[in-house]
Amino acid sequence: MSRTVRLFFMLIIFMAPIVEAHAHTMITRMTDRQNISFSQLAEAAGSSNLVLIGEVHDIDYHHEFQLDLIRALFANNPQLAIGLEMIQADHQFQLDEWIAGRVSEPAMQAVFAGNWSPDWHRYREIFIFARDNHIPMIALNVPMEIVRKVSLYGFNSLTPEERRGLPEGTSCDLRNPQIAMLRKSFHGNVNHSQNGKVFSNFCEAQTVRNSGMAANLVRYHRKESVRKLVVLTGIWHAVKYAIPEQFDRLGSKLSYTVILPETPQINSTNSSTSEADYLVEL
Repeated sequence: MSRTVRLFFMLIIFMAPIVEAHAHTMITRMTDRQNISFSQLAEAAGSSNLVLIGEVHDIDYHHEFQLDLIRALFANNPQLAIGLEMIQADHQFQLDEWIAGRVSEPAMQAVFAGNWSPDWHRYREIFIFARDNHIPMIALNVPMEIVRKVSLYGFNSLTPEERRGLPEGTSCDLRNPQIAMLRKSFHGNVNHSQNGKVFSNFCEAQTVRNSGMAANLVRYHRKESVRKLVVLTGIWHAVKYAIPEQFDRLGSKLSYTVILPETPQINSTNSSTSEADYLVEL
């Protein structure tokens, strides 16, 4: 048996459990509202420079789907990198050490908890797969002290040093369709007399995160253009008028595919290609 044939059969064996696991998953292609298979989704996503896979952070099967798609993309193209909202950009060294095998799992779990939450178990298999296959992981998030400062006092409170690495004009764009959804979710959470100012700061903090993560992705792609980027973020960062819109503002020509899980806020009955390229009902 030739080496090519052996590799072909290995690929079939590798992909079989992934395809079977998602045999009953409903995937909607938003351009024509057609249902497609998991393998069709993986093939289509493989044509982009960057694939954003949204999540609801505390839903386990969203992360299971992310891992399965990462595996499928890696099987087709090992030149892969994984971008993470969950790790702040100033902790890139720890991710590099993890991929190099120089950080223990308990130590990486502590880094994760300090950056994000105690929910290492939800992301563990993704981190293990990346380490075992030497897939670079990219710390994307803006340092949380900057996000907190903007949330409290607005973007103009940042010093020139704190603004370093952020795009110019990183502020809340009230024309963005995401703002209406943010306002709806925010409404009633604080004293009405303070709602305007507090919401404005909240909106600016979200925009800082979107623009900061987009800038980090563009910088990485310029250095490692051969690698396909898979980006894991919450739905409200992955949606097209969040991080992807910032690519245009940065003058980037990155091609991207946005894949979101269906939720009450974004689903196949109330959304279009303005939000996502594919919706997945898990």
